[in-house]
Amino acid sequence: MSVPPLSPRRTRSERVALYSSSKGPVSRLVEEMRRDHQGFLLFFLFAAVGLMGFVLQTWDPPFPFRLNAIPSRSIVCNTPFAVENPEGKEQEEKRARWETPHIFVNDSQPLVQVRESLWNTVAALVHAPSYDELDGKGKDAWYEFLKQPASEPETPVDPKQAFEQFCVYFKEDPKLDRFNATLKRVFTSAEAYGVLSNLSFGPTEGNQEKIMVYRLGDLPEKAVAVKVSDVLIRDGARLFDSLRAEMQSEPIARRIFQWIRPRLKDTLKQDDKATATAILKAVEAVGIVMQEYAPGQVIVEMGVPLGMREINLLRAEYHEAVKNRSQEQKLFRFSAIFVTMATLLVVCWRFVYRRERRRPKSLQAASAFLFGIVLTVVLAKGLDSFSQEIANWELLPLLVFAQLVSILYSWELAIVFSTVLVFFISIGLGFNNNVQIILLGTTVITALQLGRLRSRRKLITVSLSAGIVAFVLTFSVGIMGGRIQTWPLLIDSSFNLLWALLAGFILNGLLPFIEEPFGILTDMSLYELGDVSHPLLQSLVRLAPATYGHSMAVGTIAETAAEAIGARGLMTRVGAYYHDIGKIMKPEHYSENQQTGGSNIHDSLEPQVSTIVLIAHVKDGIDLVRQHRLPRPIVELVEQHHGTSLVSFFYGRAASKVNKDDPQSSQAVEESTYRYPGPKPQSKEAAILMIADSCESACRSIRDNATPGKLENKIRQIIKQKLDDGQFDDSGLTLRELKIIENSVIKSVLAAMHGRIKYPGPDEAETSRVDHGIKGDSVAKMEAVTKAEALAVKNRESVA
Repeated sequence: MSVPPLSPRRTRSERVALYSSSKGPVSRLVEEMRRDHQGFLLFFLFAAVGLMGFVLQTWDPPFPFRLNAIPSRSIVCNTPFAVENPEGKEQEEKRARWETPHIFVNDSQPLVQVRESLWNTVAALVHAPSYDELDGKGKDAWYEFLKQPASEPETPVDPKQAFEQFCVYFKEDPKLDRFNATLKRVFTSAEAYGVLSNLSFGPTEGNQEKIMVYRLGDLPEKAVAVKVSDVLIRDGARLFDSLRAEMQSEPIARRIFQWIRPRLKDTLKQDDKATATAILKAVEAVGIVMQEYAPGQVIVEMGVPLGMREINLLRAEYHEAVKNRSQEQKLFRFSAIFVTMATLLVVCWRFVYRRERRRPKSLQAASAFLFGIVLTVVLAKGLDSFSQEIANWELLPLLVFAQLVSILYSWELAIVFSTVLVFFISIGLGFNNNVQIILLGTTVITALQLGRLRSRRKLITVSLSAGIVAFVLTFSVGIMGGRIQTWPLLIDSSFNLLWALLAGFILNGLLPFIEEPFGILTDMSLYELGDVSHPLLQSLVRLAPATYGHSMAVGTIAETAAEAIGARGLMTRVGAYYHDIGKIMKPEHYSENQQTGGSNIHDSLEPQVSTIVLIAHVKDGIDLVRQHRLPRPIVELVEQHHGTSLVSFFYGRAASKVNKDDPQSSQAVEESTYRYPGPKPQSKEAAILMIADSCESACRSIRDNATPGKLENKIRQIIKQKLDDGQFDDSGLTLRELKIIENSVIKSVLAAMHGRIKYPGPDEAETSRVDHGIKGDSVAKMEAVTKAEALAVKNRESVA
């Protein structure tokens, strides 16, 4: 910065201020934020971090336990909680089944018939004149009253005497009205609730003390509860006691009982449908049975593998602890993690911005890159629930991200951001060091193998090798963590291998859909574009064959130079194939396509018109490659391969014409009229293509009189002229790289334009043989020529 001379009128502070920078830190920061959309990018970066924090729910601590892990100490309850107790609920449901009374329907008609038949039989016997006058049928009826139960010891009974006693009892009730009333009272309970020999279900199938009974013809809803002991017949003791109490005569009551007992049949029949409904309602009425845990109570013993039961217990305590966290605690934790993640991401981004050439350069590409980071975190969070059961599903999005970044940008960039992503995911999901080793080791080994993807088979091979690493790491860290169950550990390791392999197949399918929208090219796509069967290249071969040869030569020179400095040589070569594609619109206007010795169309045109025609091939080329949907990087190479260079030949012709027409004129030719519209090369590949194109064209024009020294000087002159003209200002090339490119172009041009032995005609061969005394026939001469050409080709290949 130039400093104006000091003035005695200025104060000391003013003089010191003259040497100070005119821009303060705020101004410099604002200027930095404006450069390359850094301000917008910083905003998107913070938004991405906030979104990742929200997805990972960083305001709460993550759940730190995983299935099949083996705790190194006993896990004690810190927060009181309660969980569902499936075993307790099952016991309660069983109890509900046991306690639910079965429902029976009562058909009382058989008992009524027994009662009426008994009254009629007694009436017939009592009204008989005497025992002796009973006929056979009457005596048979009387004997029914004398039959003793088989379970009781048989006691001899005199039928006549017993008959007389029986009749004496009823003489006071000749119409048997009192006896009828007695029978009704005795049978009232049985007729109302029925009788049952025994229960048809065991103790574990229903209530043994109570049943529900409703009358035949009523609805099950009208059933009433009845004690089982009140309806069971068993030995009939209750019936006998009731008869004895009512009749107040044990012998007579026994005779009546002995007649009734054999005739008592079951009047209760179980209603299976109503019973099943009642049991189902009782089971459904059983609520959730909770088991409570108090602080200090051991949840999982030390050394016990964490199965699903233990995981559910620990998760219940975790949710209870999270529920008790205050809003201030959540806000502080979210803010702390947000600052940590944002700082790491900004540092990594600045490192990549300063050190990594192959990085997202446009705002759109950077936004897409950040979107990929956020999407990876979202998918990892979504797959975390599956990882609680089998292996590490988070490997899938991580590996796809690492492979994609390695292919589209560089493996260094993939390693840096994959490491950051592993850290972010570990913070949000609570991964321990063992899981971090698996995720980081697998992603790094994947990225290291991918830089240039020239076949889809390589992607699968890389995924397989990454899967093997994931298998080994999972098994190793599992053993380190104390997992002694070999079979579950082998299953987890095998699934991690599968996820790594699956990531390769997923990316194979995703690549075509990612490349076109974001204008990113893989080597596989470049190989497809470089195929000479492409319609545009075929048109170039037919309409401008010399331009096609020039493009092929430029591609070879440019690829070698790009590889020399670590740039994308393949993309530079493919871009060279299409850089002059616009010339097929007017091929006759370009010198390489004009016939030797023929007239030049530009001799009849004004310099300015000729310049417009020449410059038009850039615009025409852009239109053609866009119409054929070529990727944006190729379009940019076509657009930038001349930059804002000066069309020096026609500019010089115009200047000479002005001076010749009016030597005294002070009016100069407008230089901007004779410059390409640009922009200047925005990448190293575009700058290399510009150099290769200019040098190949210039050297071809002096080929007949060219010597190696003259070609070398010409190349150095062209590169220096481009450098002085500022064409490389935006390309990112350093002077050291420019020197390497210069040497590479010189070697490639010299190798391509090396001299060949001239094949002599018959007369020349004879003259040479006579003049120089060379012996031998033409075959010997041709062998010498062939050896010389083979040596020249070998030298050219070694130089290239």
